[in-house]
Amino acid sequence: MLRNLGLLVVFLSVLANWCLAVEDKDQLIKDYEKYTKQSLLWGPYRPGNYLGIRPRIPHSLMAGLFWFNADNIENIHNIRHVCDQGQDFNGFGWSQYDPRIGGKQIFHDNELKLDLTTDFIKNKEGSWAIKVKGVPRPGYEKNANSIVFYAGLEGEGMLTSAVGAPSDGFKRGDPIKLIGQSDEFQGFEIDINDGPNTNQHKFLNKKQIADPDLNPSRTHYVSMRAPNDNVWKAKDIFNVLISESVNEIIARNPDTKNIPHPSSLLTLRNLNGFEGNLHFIQKTFVGAFEFDITFNLEESSNKIEAEDLDLLINQTLTKFDAKFNKVLDLQPPFNNAEYKKFSEEFISNLMGGIGYFHGDHLVDRETEFNEEKYEPIQLEGKPEGPFELFSSVPSRTFFPRGFYWDEGFQLIPILEYDTDLVLEILKSWFNLIDDDGWIAREQILGPEARSRVPSEFQVQNPNIANPPTLMLLFTDLLKKAKETQDSKDFSFGDIDEPERVDKYGDIDFTDITDAHLRYPELLINYAENIYPKLQSHYEWFKRTQKGELEEFEREPFSPNEAYRWKGRTFTHNLASGLDDYPRALPPDIAELNVDLISWVGTMTRSMKQIAELLGKTEDAAKYSKIEYDIQRNIEDLHWSKKDKTYCDVSVDQTDRDVFYCAKGYISLFPFTLKLIEPGSEHIRDIIELIADPEELWSQYGIRSLSKSNEFYRTHEQYWRGPVWININYLVLDSLLHYGTGENGAKLDPETWDLANKTYTELRRNVVENVYKQWKSTGFAYEQYDDQNGKPRGAKHFLGWTGLVTVMMKMPESLK
Repeated sequence: MLRNLGLLVVFLSVLANWCLAVEDKDQLIKDYEKYTKQSLLWGPYRPGNYLGIRPRIPHSLMAGLFWFNADNIENIHNIRHVCDQGQDFNGFGWSQYDPRIGGKQIFHDNELKLDLTTDFIKNKEGSWAIKVKGVPRPGYEKNANSIVFYAGLEGEGMLTSAVGAPSDGFKRGDPIKLIGQSDEFQGFEIDINDGPNTNQHKFLNKKQIADPDLNPSRTHYVSMRAPNDNVWKAKDIFNVLISESVNEIIARNPDTKNIPHPSSLLTLRNLNGFEGNLHFIQKTFVGAFEFDITFNLEESSNKIEAEDLDLLINQTLTKFDAKFNKVLDLQPPFNNAEYKKFSEEFISNLMGGIGYFHGDHLVDRETEFNEEKYEPIQLEGKPEGPFELFSSVPSRTFFPRGFYWDEGFQLIPILEYDTDLVLEILKSWFNLIDDDGWIAREQILGPEARSRVPSEFQVQNPNIANPPTLMLLFTDLLKKAKETQDSKDFSFGDIDEPERVDKYGDIDFTDITDAHLRYPELLINYAENIYPKLQSHYEWFKRTQKGELEEFEREPFSPNEAYRWKGRTFTHNLASGLDDYPRALPPDIAELNVDLISWVGTMTRSMKQIAELLGKTEDAAKYSKIEYDIQRNIEDLHWSKKDKTYCDVSVDQTDRDVFYCAKGYISLFPFTLKLIEPGSEHIRDIIELIADPEELWSQYGIRSLSKSNEFYRTHEQYWRGPVWININYLVLDSLLHYGTGENGAKLDPETWDLANKTYTELRRNVVENVYKQWKSTGFAYEQYDDQNGKPRGAKHFLGWTGLVTVMMKMPESLK
């Protein structure tokens, strides 16, 4: 992905040597780290919930919101708390959001006939606030909507009510204050007001109220003790409290003829008068409503006041818009207001899906895979950790946890908006590399994350790999570093005598989100520190996924570079990320996978570039040689002249090599990961495969499996036909790579024309269909049907579907 990398290396090295004395560089790093910790401390970092606030600190304060309709007792089973595929929304999520300042989230709740908005803002001193607004749909203004805010403190510290809570609830207009203290925050306070006088609480006559303490026209407060790692169960605890209250009422009044109104029965009651670390505040409204929640540090000189909240929200959204407009550069035909809104919402939801996870995970380091039967194995996990991870998630409704190969794709759209944020997430992932070099492909940390994962998928095994897209992302970051320096009009020819800068002085990092580009010392320092771990990870990847050559008398260019995904079964190869994509049958230890050797090639190229950046010439030369060997072996082992494509390899009954050519995404990886030499005659064959409607081309994007394949649209139909946006992005990126500049000049005119036509139409088709489905449903989806473009799979799947925002910024054509 990098051109003129040598110039970048020289430039960064010389600049690092001249710009700062050692002590100044150390201070720069400390100042940056302090700012980053402050600006990214708080956030909606529990993305699996509709609104879950926490800091990037283990066992600390956790807060959240849930709501339900209180007109029917059965609605206790349909509370909006955990993002749920099955709940009926016409879209929900962040319309504008920046992790450093906050934003606006909107829920279009079809079933409850309610449109709810939550504005979240924060300041650099560590204070934050939430404004909750609800507007019933026309005709449903009399519905009773119950909103519950909760806050719980785990670990050492204290959280309590500042004033005694009346048993029959707080009167209209009464504010509620919680005060707390912890090692991380010292003293703090949480204020919950009752909103403006226009708010109307649910009013019942005396006969409709089950108990004087259960009047829904008042705000109700309950506190209790929750053990560590249990605050996340707030909704379940609430259900138990309501059930206990209802059972107690029934026990007291077994023969009552007057049935209380459900909103009374669904009101919190402080049966035991406990004061603990978990606090619930419940308000039940009729009609439109709003109220505010503020969190302020006791020592803060810049506290957030409720009366200032509207102004602060407007300033936050204005600031987001200004920055987004600055980095937005949509290209025709997408450079208009509608696609701008589309892009803004997708980027906001990608960043709004970033979470902080902490806890142990389950690992089986003993079970060996049966490579004779290739049947699924029940792993027996033992807890390891605790670990922590700062990560975006593919889908808040279905996959609210970290996925190794998803992460590299889903961070690409954020690169231009906040490069340093991407680095923080990369750092968090690379910190998980263990002593052997392994990173678990799924990060299921702690009980809250495990609660969303079926038991058979919870245990990880250190022989299982996943496509190393984080290396692809790191390469993109290095490329962006070069582009940023180029845009500053630095002359690489004049860097022998750069201007000497003795001190930077105190740098205000506020509003700087590309510090690693402005101050290359930060990038170089990080690369130096992480380099040994990346080497370990690289060696683990190659060692554990190594394929067999000598045993089957294979003699490609290199005797070392051949790879096989470990852990596959007859029906699935989860490690590859392409779960049910057809592979050779029966499975065999002789199998070699063309997608895997391509990923190892990409990983090798990234290691080479990092080594070059750090001036490690021997390492760079070693990786360069391996990269070349891999490119040669891809041709020797995986190119089928007969099929004119790249294929997996297996053996027949006499142990002779045979190609397994399931044309589709597997066939494209040497092309999409740019491991084919520019101008190669194979490029024409690959583009023809892509552009053929009887093979991979559809009017909604490149389908995952050829129409000509016997397994097309069979069984799960997961990677057997549907259009996936991440691979379509790689195809477009590679067409740009091979079809422009010096590379484009190496293509014959007919091939270039085909590449240009394919690129232009594919970009338009993919973006327009994702946009159309978003307008229709309110959601991004995991995949799209290749026959009608309809959404499939997990909803609210910004993950790599968010790559359409990058596609819109690509050139309209290769010209």
